[in-house]
Amino acid sequence: MIHTAPIHRPHLALLLVAALALACRSTPYQVRSTLPETLGASAVIVAPFEFRWEEPGWRALELSQRLVGAGLAQAGDAALFFGPTELRVQRREDDGAWMPRDTVAVLASYGVRPDGALWLRPWAEKRVQSGERELIDTQGQSVGQSATEVVMYVGHVEVLHPATREVVLEVSGEATVNPYADILDEGADPAPELTGLMEALTREALRGVSGQLKPPRAPAPAVATSLAWAPWAVLDLEATLAARDALDAQRLRMQRLRFANPDMDPAVLEALARGPGGLYVRAAPEGAKLSAGDWVLTLDGQPALPQTLARARLAPVPVEARVQQPSGRIVPLVLP
Repeated sequence: MIHTAPIHRPHLALLLVAALALACRSTPYQVRSTLPETLGASAVIVAPFEFRWEEPGWRALELSQRLVGAGLAQAGDAALFFGPTELRVQRREDDGAWMPRDTVAVLASYGVRPDGALWLRPWAEKRVQSGERELIDTQGQSVGQSATEVVMYVGHVEVLHPATREVVLEVSGEATVNPYADILDEGADPAPELTGLMEALTREALRGVSGQLKPPRAPAPAVATSLAWAPWAVLDLEATLAARDALDAQRLRMQRLRFANPDMDPAVLEALARGPGGLYVRAAPEGAKLSAGDWVLTLDGQPALPQTLARARLAPVPVEARVQQPSGRIVPLVLP
């Protein structure tokens, strides 16, 4: 039992907030590296996120896609990025990581050898500490008890080299949940502290291997400068949406759009909700093949994802795109 010092009850919430703010301070990241100086990589494959607690399957995919976005922002011109639904790398507990033949074949189509790829494996565990606090008034009398619960996430990003089946870099860190934090995204992110931690760990891991990342060729000019993404081709939400009433299902769709497009203008999110899955072009360079208002539906017959469009700039051959123009007309384009 923890006894607090005698305080006025209106001050209690402020005291708890201050104590929790101290607990939520960032902790230094732990980095462990055995990175060979001779290692060179042209591709980064992000694995599905591994929750060490129960979560819906689509949560693992959408969080990994957020990490792909963090990777593209930091090193999109230095390497080909592949998301959790595109390429497979498997890990045997006693035998490191290895690539199936279909993954090797896709890498080869971009001119990347198996030893030129790295695998980012993100995972986290959740630690919960529970207890009770006895509340004392200014006369020293007990006025009741308050249950307390502190949730902390411990995140990891492992960088594996499948060709040698070795972990060449590992970054870890912690984030404590602040239950008093304002909810600014209408509940789109059920664990914002975890998301922020994993994005930071991903950036730290990519900084650690930045000297080894080498693009397979010089990138072509960008075909779009601002994109929004409707993730329906990646997230398997049909069963979940079918089990909810219409209002709740629409709310879940908007939340997933907001999570996939953090800080996006609400008007753009409304447009995404009414449109097809794929990439919505918000802005494009003058003279580019894409224009603001275009929807990129597919790339080489596959769902249009942020990383697939980014890879088109590094691809050895042009990519065939299906694009829906603002008029509704669907046209074929060759990118970049």
